[in-house]
Amino acid sequence: MMTDDLIWNLLGHKVQIDLDTGDSRRKETTIGHLMTRDPVSHSLVIAKMRDENNIETIEWIPSCSVISIKPFESEEGSGSSDNGVNAVFDKFFGGESEESNEEPEEDIQKRALKVVNYLKSHHLDVVEKPKGTFIIGQCARFERPYHITNIYCDQPIVLKRITKLLQSID
Repeated sequence: MMTDDLIWNLLGHKVQIDLDTGDSRRKETTIGHLMTRDPVSHSLVIAKMRDENNIETIEWIPSCSVISIKPFESEEGSGSSDNGVNAVFDKFFGGESEESNEEPEEDIQKRALKVVNYLKSHHLDVVEKPKGTFIIGQCARFERPYHITNIYCDQPIVLKRITKLLQSID
């Protein structure tokens, strides 16, 4: 199985997943844009796109069914639709992708720096990942546009403590 960092770099990109069918004579693969991977069970979620602006289906793949995962390389070349896929995901889940573009990039970056410095001053480990996401204490994720509501964590007590700490930042 791939490491967390390699999976992280594939998020939003088109991937090919080789599946274990239980029969060594029959091979099966699936192709779609990687949406997420569960950090505990390592199950994958991919989006099969109807076109570059619409998701046709969402597919959940348990980790026990995954033999390998790799970037998908098509004949006409890939990467053309990878740039807008995150906006399509946000639209699918009712995200605020259009509203976040109205705020100046400089203000978003200042807010991120302010929050990260505040967390570090309280002795929390904060690591910047690709695509502008920060990992707080190896378990919480802090994403654009860097408001308190953009902190995600599978451990409710950790999330509650981080958000309570950040409420006093202003």
